[in-house]
Amino acid sequence: MISQQQEVNTRRLSLYSQIFLYGDFMPLNFWINPQQCSVELENFNSDWKPYQPQKGDTGREGLSLTSLDGSLSGYPELQSLYEYTHETGHKVSENDFNKLTPVYDQVSAIREVVDYFKPYLGRSRFVRFKAGGHFPPHRDQSVQYQVPDYFRLFIPLNNTGENNLFFIYDGKVISYEPGRVYLFNALKVHTVFSVHNQAMTLALSLRLEQESIALAIKKLLVR
Repeated sequence: MISQQQEVNTRRLSLYSQIFLYGDFMPLNFWINPQQCSVELENFNSDWKPYQPQKGDTGREGLSLTSLDGSLSGYPELQSLYEYTHETGHKVSENDFNKLTPVYDQVSAIREVVDYFKPYLGRSRFVRFKAGGHFPPHRDQSVQYQVPDYFRLFIPLNNTGENNLFFIYDGKVISYEPGRVYLFNALKVHTVFSVHNQAMTLALSLRLEQESIALAIKKLLVR
């Protein structure tokens, strides 16, 4: 008899594999104006919180676009959910963080892409880096299952681009366009390293569903 865990892993793997038949790091037909975004975020200068502070000083701050309750407290959405679950015994999924914060209302630069994926939006946040700020090499993971129940979009914004913010994916430095929205396979090892102060990115998590996958694939940019 197939266990529930096997069934869930098989279903998620099937869905996840549909996306990445097309590639591992793919531009979408969305572009966010980095300067406009930066100006509109100035209203939230006091709302940035340390990002995953339990990992020590990694030179990162976060600003929640979504949270459990729509607030900007940063807890627990700016923590490691894997570590939070193990420390508290309270299981949370990326998909539980689906309440838009006031950032959505006041940052019109992101509205087009957020509205397009809104029914499937999970834990999403801006990340701001100091010079030397980084995400160490890692894979996205699920607390309980082999495959996560979400997939990820990466959007480089202010002070990113060549020689400013390095996105290292599967052992290679990736070339990207600031402001462009990218769909990427976060199950492979990736890291981000900033050499510029105040580099900023936006990460969107999307619930892993047939419909959300179809929306993403529909927006693949062919050049």
